[in-house]
Amino acid sequence: MAPTPQALTAHVLRRLSFGPTAELVDRFATQGPKASSSAIDWALAASPLALNPEQVGKEDWDPHLRGWVDNLRNPNGGLHEKMTWFWHGHFATSSEKVGQQTMLHRQQGLFREHALGNFKTLFASIMNDAAMLIYLDSADSTVEAPNENLARESMELFSLGRGNYSEADIKSSALALAGWQVDYESTQVTYNAENGLGGEVVFLGRRGKFDVNDIVNILCEQPSCAPFIAAKIYRYLVGVAPSNEQLGLLADGFRSSGYEIRPLVEAIVRNEEFLNARLNRPRYAIEWFIASAHAFGPFRPDEDGDIQPWTLEQLDQLPFKPPNVAGWPSGAKWLSASQQLSRASYAWSQSWKMTPIDAGSGTDLVAATLKRCCIHEVSAATKATLHDAALASAGAADALSVSRRLITTALCSPEFQLA
Repeated sequence: MAPTPQALTAHVLRRLSFGPTAELVDRFATQGPKASSSAIDWALAASPLALNPEQVGKEDWDPHLRGWVDNLRNPNGGLHEKMTWFWHGHFATSSEKVGQQTMLHRQQGLFREHALGNFKTLFASIMNDAAMLIYLDSADSTVEAPNENLARESMELFSLGRGNYSEADIKSSALALAGWQVDYESTQVTYNAENGLGGEVVFLGRRGKFDVNDIVNILCEQPSCAPFIAAKIYRYLVGVAPSNEQLGLLADGFRSSGYEIRPLVEAIVRNEEFLNARLNRPRYAIEWFIASAHAFGPFRPDEDGDIQPWTLEQLDQLPFKPPNVAGWPSGAKWLSASQQLSRASYAWSQSWKMTPIDAGSGTDLVAATLKRCCIHEVSAATKATLHDAALASAGAADALSVSRRLITTALCSPEFQLA
């Protein structure tokens, strides 16, 4: 049976935004066969969202964190917010080590600015970024005592992948990257030539007196760079690895464009494989959290008592706090028993704040619940469980009690755990 316009639209919006909302699905689904294409157009056209200054000082924790979570919840963020989050995981740094919130906020600004821009520009900016220099112990690296962490991760995690460089390349890159310093009070990054490279090194077959930009350019020239980045973005958006043929085409296009990110992303999501790859990977905690917020009711960023993002720590995916330099893992971790228990507990504890489903006469509560949660491909078992929940709530005196049981059940369903 062919998927409905609602199912295809919901899929596009799950992958290309943090959502979706029932209102957005309805908006595009009315276009019938053009629905998914229109949703992709909308997502690709998204512009960067500024952090909401209204949130500064509103909570006890960092206002930049609150502002970012509000942006993730804002349906207008679309693909730009999705890719901002991707780069946060790709070039991972953690508040536990960096500490200085201004540095982390500035780094997030780089992700936001270049999310769909040029990879080489973003890469070079991150290599000189205060938070990254501190996180990878390169803020005080000198040629006399070079720290190799940033040099190693710039190849293994940021550009080439394992097996595409040597230990000698790491040592040469560490020398070329030495000399940068971070002022913790002003958060400024400066270069001290006395601590930097004074001579030549051999790096990935090239000899010269290299600086940060040279290192980035040489890395991007390597045959493994374009496929490495293209494959990682493909898995993030499609949920599976690309075929060798697909990866070759994507990498060639990425390289020939000068490493422009938007054309690469568009080539991935315009491919038929993207629409066919529905419900094939676990929802990350951040995706589930934002989607559950949409299911509870309309987006209300300025209301006191709204859903608090610090609860993401309970779900193991708090912004600015990845587990390690490799970022957050994908895969089965997000379907573990402990993760599901945390999600169920959170859903029930927050459901009292939700906008109730209309429980008036003639209302199909199960259909209304599925629509609110944007579940448009549903198993018979999930439908039966929701019907049981509706029957169990039949004697409830108020709409909120009924809605809490139904929405919490839907948020815990197998379908809602998948992106």
